Amino acid sequence: MKYEFISENGVRFEMDIEANKLMLDVAKVAEHLRKDKQPQVWMNKRSVPGFLDLACKQMGCKADKLVHEVRKVDGTVELWLEAFVAMEYLRWADDRLATWFAEKINELINDGTISCE
Repeated sequence: MKYEFISENGVRFEMDIEANKLMLDVAKVAEHLRKDKQPQVWMNKRSVPGFLDLACKQMGCKADKLVHEVRKVDGTVELWLEAFVAMEYLRWADDRLATWFAEKINELINDGTISCE
């Protein structure tokens, strides 16, 4: 099930929640960030492949479960990251957005809903 919400400073977040899996389209978030804070820049950092490999080993999954790219017919690209991977990207890109997103995830886990505040 997909959800879209907007942070207090107008950043769009689109989440997809499936059975025990929460993904964030970081390409939508990145529309509001500087060019040097785009997801592809983060993905190309030397430390990220090792982080993803370690996460996959610990979770017993393949990388496509953590990072999933969707190329649409209209040429746009969605880059879906599993929630904890998305948090690492957001911490690197904009710590305030990471904090805001973490609060929304906590609301969802604890209350089953996300407030519009």
